[in-house]
Amino acid sequence: MPPVKFGVVFALACALLTKEALGGCYGSINGARPRFLLNGGEAIDQKTGLIWKRCSFGMQWDGKRGCTGATRFASLDEAIQFAKAEGVGWHVPSGPELQSIIDIGCGHPVVDPAVFPDIRADDDGTANYWTTNEVGAANLIYYFDFMTGAADGHSRGFQLAVRFVKAASQ
Repeated sequence: MPPVKFGVVFALACALLTKEALGGCYGSINGARPRFLLNGGEAIDQKTGLIWKRCSFGMQWDGKRGCTGATRFASLDEAIQFAKAEGVGWHVPSGPELQSIIDIGCGHPVVDPAVFPDIRADDDGTANYWTTNEVGAANLIYYFDFMTGAADGHSRGFQLAVRFVKAASQ
């Protein structure tokens, strides 16, 4: 999907969906099958087939309580290099990939804290994460705020948080 249409579709979806319409975080109510299978520091999304790092770049899964350390902020180009260093298949998510884990029914943050326990607002009240999708011809790249679900654009050199992902077959 072209970047401009992606932004329009996202804005429309946010305007139409309410917490009540979603039925709770990821629609998981009354014992419904969980969307994510948790395997230590990784979460396997049964809906998309993607495997997500549960901790933001710079943090480590502690094996019990969640993520330790501090989120490391990076430019997009740095984030792409760091993803390659994680191993085969790991990458900075595309806009649709990152948007797939956002559910405004989760409250704040808009990702499930049981799956992604490290999301914290910064001093500005945001938790902005890179995607690799360009915003039209403006030489900007989309990012999502995990506190609100809003999408916006920044230049490649701006320092944002990163959550790595890979396809389940890798």
